[in-house]
Amino acid sequence: MRWLIALFSATSFAADVTWLVRYDGKRLPDGMWKAAGSPSAAVETGLLRLRDEGGDFGFYRANWKAKPGHDIVVEARVKVGATTGSVKGKTAASLWPWRDGAPVSILASDGRHQEGLALFASQAATFTDRFIPMDTTREFHTYRLEIRETDMSVWVDGVRRVVGQGAFWKKADSPDPFIQFGSNAKAATGNAIWEYVRLGVRKSRRPVPREPVEITIGEPWEIPRTEVRQTRPYLYDMGGGLLLMSVAQGPDAFYEPYGLLKSTDAGRTWTPVPGLDQKDFTPLPVIRLPDRGILAMSRWTWLHPDGSVGGKTLDLDPTASEFMMHGNRIELPPAYRNETKRDQTIAERHLFHEPDGSITMAVWSRKQAALPDGRTTTVRHSHLVRSSDRGRTWRHVSVIGPGGEPAAARTSSNEMTAVIRGASTSRMTQTFSRDGGRTWDSPIELEEGRVAPDLVMMSNGVLACSYGRPASCLMFSVDGGKTWSAHRVISERTGFNYTSIREIAPGRLLYVHDAPRLSAVYVDVRRR
Repeated sequence: MRWLIALFSATSFAADVTWLVRYDGKRLPDGMWKAAGSPSAAVETGLLRLRDEGGDFGFYRANWKAKPGHDIVVEARVKVGATTGSVKGKTAASLWPWRDGAPVSILASDGRHQEGLALFASQAATFTDRFIPMDTTREFHTYRLEIRETDMSVWVDGVRRVVGQGAFWKKADSPDPFIQFGSNAKAATGNAIWEYVRLGVRKSRRPVPREPVEITIGEPWEIPRTEVRQTRPYLYDMGGGLLLMSVAQGPDAFYEPYGLLKSTDAGRTWTPVPGLDQKDFTPLPVIRLPDRGILAMSRWTWLHPDGSVGGKTLDLDPTASEFMMHGNRIELPPAYRNETKRDQTIAERHLFHEPDGSITMAVWSRKQAALPDGRTTTVRHSHLVRSSDRGRTWRHVSVIGPGGEPAAARTSSNEMTAVIRGASTSRMTQTFSRDGGRTWDSPIELEEGRVAPDLVMMSNGVLACSYGRPASCLMFSVDGGKTWSAHRVISERTGFNYTSIREIAPGRLLYVHDAPRLSAVYVDVRRR
């Protein structure tokens, strides 16, 4: 039955496509298919098996002639075997395909742009930022890329899994259109059985919709520091020309040091705030108070002997030159409270003023939980907490949803949305609240992104979202986050790929990322 469904899907898909390049798996690729590297290839029971066991990579490539006014359709039927990642000790999906290649992949180019699909045991993913969590190993699946100008949707077994607005984006390496399949991995290994691969064209049925915003990206600049490496930026606009930024300065571990930097020239240059550089109590979220002072919260919290959890609350003067520090207490429901040193409650990037004068903060909890087989796993949840005493105590308001690193934004007086980091084999999720954050809808999976989302509701009504890994990216919504468009890759270079954004002038975002070094760029956003 599954075979019949797959056959029906493939034939119905193919009805209006003129296939220009074909490979049927019954013999080694020849003719217009040229080998690159040293493919480890063999035909087994009428199908092609390609292996990359850590020696020289190998793939097959065929050129074709692009047709203006036509969509490109790439289709392959594949069953993936075991795959490994390029980073020792990490999961099999720990790849940055544009940097590392991929052991099981399809890449297409129209001579202007290029993109593709990397297949891992636990997911199918574009080379940049779209992900489909799935088991690719148990059976054959039909993967299909439908490319129209710079859009690239991804279909699996006849179901569209990725809309792919702006996904066919990377400038082509060569003016000659091509399709290739196999391994171009530098270190990762894997194998797959290929039933067929083909590329075709069809006349475009409709033009690509015009993006609702016009995006202009300026020239980037680095934010240098010689004595310490700065990564994972978190930006804040204090008004009056003062910007603050919290940056990590350690090895990505509990209680690593952070630094609080300030800028008075729209983010061009930054200086450390005295006493808050390379400290584990350095604040992450900061907010300007009505009395012009600045309230800030330490990223890290500590488990006290009485079982309570607390961090540090900092009161800074209006210019962020001096500060006073106090202990605080954060109260979470019993299911999320820290019980061991391996648990942690972490202050995240957003603070909000409430009409009654209180302040709401986004936090997330990491807690060890036992599995049925005796192992343990880390369970993450995102929360809102609120303080009515200038950050000394924080009471629990709501659970935003499962996962950590939440970014939250107000989209109206009583509506909010939040985007939460995905796990290693899942995508970012998004959820909505219509009662000021007291309750949240069930989360939905986005097709984009991995880590450290940031949200800014701009003065022109556009909601901006930055996110990272494996690239540093940006997308926009004109309907409060219900739909996302105008995707942009700000940097395809690799690092932590953490990002942060703030609107520093009407319609102008300051975008800071850390790939490979701390850098910034202006992004001008005009609503059409």
